Formats: sequence, structure tokens, C-alpha cells
Amino acid sequence: MLLCPFTLCGNRAQAQEEVLGGEPAPSLEPVVVTGTLNPASLSQTPASVTVITREQIEERNASSVAEILKQVPGLYVDQPASRGGVTSVYIRGGDPNFTLVLIDGVKVNDPTNSRGGSFDFSTLSPDNIERIEIVRDPMSSLYGSDALSGVINIITKKGEGKPEAFAEGSFGRYGQYSFLGGVSGGGEFYNYSLSGSYLDDGEQVEGSSFKSPSFTGRLGLLNDRNFEISSTVRYSHVESSSFPDDSGGPEFAVIRSVDRRNIDQFLLGVDLTHEVLPWWEYRLELAYYNNKEKFSSPGVAPGIRDPFGIPPNSSDNDFKRYDANFINTFTIRDGVVLAAGFEAEIEDGKSRGEMMLDAPVPTSFALNRYILSPYAEIQFSAVENLYAVLGARFDFPEGFNDAFSPRAGLTYKIAPTDTALRANWGKGFKLPSFFSLSSPIVGNPDLVPEKSESVDVGVSQRVWNGRAGAQVNFYYNRFKNLIDFDEGPPPILVNRSRVTVKGFEIIGDINPWEPLTVSGSVTYADSNIEGTDEELRNRPKWFGGFSVEFRPEQSLVMVLDAVFTGKVQDSSIPTGDVVLDPYTVFDFSATWTPSRNVRVFLAVENLLNAEYEQFVGFPAPGISPRAGLRLTY
Repeated sequence: MLLCPFTLCGNRAQAQEEVLGGEPAPSLEPVVVTGTLNPASLSQTPASVTVITREQIEERNASSVAEILKQVPGLYVDQPASRGGVTSVYIRGGDPNFTLVLIDGVKVNDPTNSRGGSFDFSTLSPDNIERIEIVRDPMSSLYGSDALSGVINIITKKGEGKPEAFAEGSFGRYGQYSFLGGVSGGGEFYNYSLSGSYLDDGEQVEGSSFKSPSFTGRLGLLNDRNFEISSTVRYSHVESSSFPDDSGGPEFAVIRSVDRRNIDQFLLGVDLTHEVLPWWEYRLELAYYNNKEKFSSPGVAPGIRDPFGIPPNSSDNDFKRYDANFINTFTIRDGVVLAAGFEAEIEDGKSRGEMMLDAPVPTSFALNRYILSPYAEIQFSAVENLYAVLGARFDFPEGFNDAFSPRAGLTYKIAPTDTALRANWGKGFKLPSFFSLSSPIVGNPDLVPEKSESVDVGVSQRVWNGRAGAQVNFYYNRFKNLIDFDEGPPPILVNRSRVTVKGFEIIGDINPWEPLTVSGSVTYADSNIEGTDEELRNRPKWFGGFSVEFRPEQSLVMVLDAVFTGKVQDSSIPTGDVVLDPYTVFDFSATWTPSRNVRVFLAVENLLNAEYEQFVGFPAPGISPRAGLRLTY
């Protein structure tokens, strides 16, 4: 995990936030829309928040969102060798399905998949992204189910100014190439941003492939600046392949055939905002998400860990989510804002599949449910240098007991020393996935929601007129009712595990010379399954990194990123339990912009050709250079 590109730059970085890259502090700090009901500045938000800006994304010339997220403190990303397999994100030791993922506020987790509803980040490319906001605390008080560990909100570009068009192409090792293009613009009463892309990742590792066309559009209409309608639409198609999970990958798999996935994702979001009076604003958010995934697997041969292996299987999933959210914001007085709302959500999922035993065994299921959720939050900043937030949400899900998710947070700045203090406490919950409840093979309709509680405190300090700084965050998370697999007989999913995660993040940056910024972080996350000596898989205790950004002239920027990951516990059917060795990976990017209309870049992943594995038997690709050209009109 790379720690650096998140720097504490000037006044925009307080105890609760980091910004990737280490550029000079702007006059206005970013406003965060994910951490509170009413948008707040980064320096106020009590939760641990990281904002990755468009400039920072473009400077690294990453081919996937997962590459960018590897640089966030407290967040670990893994994938089986290359992009053909599922890419997962772990926030502060929590399971991947404990992270709620949003695209322009639209929820995109899919509870029909066998991963408990976790989002596969391999399907996301960074084109047309304005910024990414990552909250590393439970956020069920705002978003309800799925936000046990945190939230990742991917915000697309909003058009502005004169019409502009761009086209970009890149080519790299292993047969990798991509093409993208788009148009954007805006006027007094409208804005638009449209883009499309096609990516072929080649065969970076044996058996792995990834191809994906996608389209993203954002349109907005404004009326005298007190009435605005904005809409987002996104479609992507993915065809990918990889050796199955637990198979031992290209190195150990006995069956040499691969998993194949065919995915279609579509989302539509429409937001209406109206400032009725100077002290009253309401917002209506409507969202639709559809994920279709066809999957086939040759299975996994018997081995050391499992004498039966995994039979060949296939599935055809179709999931739809309809969401309506109505939010009112009232300014009670200067520095006191009350936000209250109501959300109605419908989830509908079905899966047609079979598993090949002595004869085909159906694995089909279908389920739907609704969730009704009132919520409220009050933000207080009437006292200088003090900011407090208190919120709560009630969720009434069909077929389950209602859930109460409170949250309290506080930030305080000691102005004479430029020291910022922060504390945040909250609870979260997650409904069992459709697969967990209804799978004919391992499903259990008696499962109850998983729950979390978190305490997070931090302190940050700027020195040398804001040119250097550091922050430390301490956190303690406890998860209960975790869904686990009981081998039986019969095999079944049950609520039984309790897990605690405690740790800290140390983050720092320095700008000793105007063209040069060095930043970095170290994360410690100690996960413990209560009452056992077992260790959680795929979760390093230590990870971090550093970043060096050098801009010798305005038209040229070079970035060297390093990611360090400590030992990781893993397992596969042919090998049994294995401890994967620590590794450090360096990535390099150089961007030259000789004119406003021309941008040339070179990106080299795994610069020093490090040999390492994130999963047993899945060797990471070697040095991977990629070059590209963007033309803007």
C-alpha cells in the first residue's frame, strides 16, 4: 500500500484528511460531499477522509482505479496477478464487502454475487473521474447497509466553459492498449461531459485477460443558481478470464482451464436541488443500478486443503436496485445546520446456475427486499475552530429487525500552533447478501445483519509555514455476527465470527523546494478473530509507501511511487495455508505537456521488475511500460 501520494498540504490537510500528491496548498480547500449530509470542508470533517483529485489521477497515468487506491493510507488492494481476476479493497482490516462503493452517489454493490456483495474494482477505469473520496469509518448513519468499514465515492467530471474535445491512445507491454475520447463544456444554464473508452489489458499473466468498453455521461441544467438538475449515466461491458480463486493460479492449478466472466453494468442517477429560501434547501436523488454477470468456472481439483475440491459451476446473475432519497437542509443560524431525510430502496436479484456433481445440481435463487430509512444529522461550527457533527439513521429492512446507526464526531484546531485534533465514533450494519440467504448449496435464511462499531482519533501538525506536516490516526474497529462458512454437514453459512481490528496510520509530507514534494505513510492493522488462533487471509499487518513528485518546469511532472506490503496469510486448495513474503513495488510516471492541446506520458508499473504474489500461485506481472498521447481541441 502506498502511503505517500497523500499529503497534508497547507491548511487543506487537517487531522482527518490527506490529499494525494503534495502540490502547493490552494486558496480554497476541497469540499467533501461523502462524509456528512451537508457538504463540509476537509478540515472540518471528523471522519478519516482522503480526497484524490483529477490532477493527481492524471499525473500518475494509471490504467485502473485500483492502481490509484493502492496509495491510500489504511486501505489495502489486492488482485490475483492482473486485472482478469476480482480486485478487492480492504479498509482498515474489514472485509471487502464492508465497503460501500458509490459512483456519483449511486450505490453499485451487488448482493447476488458469492463475495457477499463486495464491489469488483477491476471493472473501473479512471477516465472521466473528477475526484475520489474515501471515508475510512463506518458510515451507516448516512448510507445504511454495507458501510461497515467505510465508503468510496467516485465522482465524475462536470463540464464547464467553452466546448472541448479530447482523444487519447496508449500502448504497453503484454499487448495492452486503450483508446478514449470525450467532449465537455458548459454555460450559464447548462453543463455536459461525455466520454467513452476501450481497454484491452492483454495477457499480463498466463490465463488472465481483460477487455472493456465503457461510456460515461454527466448532464446538468441550472436556473438562476437556486435550482439545479444533474444526471449521470454510465455503461460498461467487461469480458475477463483468470484462474479460479483458491486454485493456486498459473503456478499450482491442476486444472488448466480458467474462469470466464461477462459483465454488463448500467447506472442512472438524477439529482434535483432547490434552494427554496436562504435557510432551506431540499435535494431529491433518484438512482437505478443494474448489474448482469455471466460466470463459468472449470472448478478446482482436490488438494491438500480440500480433498474434494470445487466442482465445475456456472451462474447467470441479474441484479437491480431502485433508490429514492429526499434530503432537507435547514440553516438554523450561522454555524448550525440541520439535515434530515428519508430514503426508500428496493433491491431485486436473481441467479440461474448449476454445479456439476454426479449430475447437474441447480444453484438458482431469486430474492427481493425493500428498505425504508429516515435519518438526520446536525452540524455545529458556531464556535471558532470547533466543528461537531451528530447523526443517526433508522433502517427498516423487509424481513429483518430494524437497525439504528448513530454517529458522533468532533474536530478542533489549536490556532496558535496550527494543530488539529479529531475524534469520530460510529456504528454500522450490513444486511446478509442475497447469495448468503438464498443459495441452495450454502445459503441460510436465518442469517442476521453483520454489525460494526468504530472509534477513531487523530492529530495533525503543520510546520515550516505549511511546507511540512504530519498526522497520526488511531482506530479500533469491532465487527460481530460476521457470516462464516460452516463445513457441516451440511455445509452452510452462519453468523458466528467476531473480529477486532486495531491500528494506526502515520502520514507525512515535506516540500523542501518548490518543484519537489516528498510524502509517505505507514499503516498498522492488527486483525484478530476473537476466541481463536486463526489469522484472517489477505490482510497485512504492515503496509505503506512513499511518493516523490518532481516538477522541474510547468510543462513536465515526474512521479515515483513506492508501495510496501508486509507478510500476508493466504491459502489455496493445492498448497494449504501459506505466508506470502513481503514486497516493495515502484511505479514511475512522467507527463509532458508542451502545449494546452498536447499531452504525452510514460508510465512504468513495477519499475524494478519485483517478483511477488498477492495470492498463492499468482505471480504479479513484471516491468510494464506504457506510453500514450492525448490531444485536446
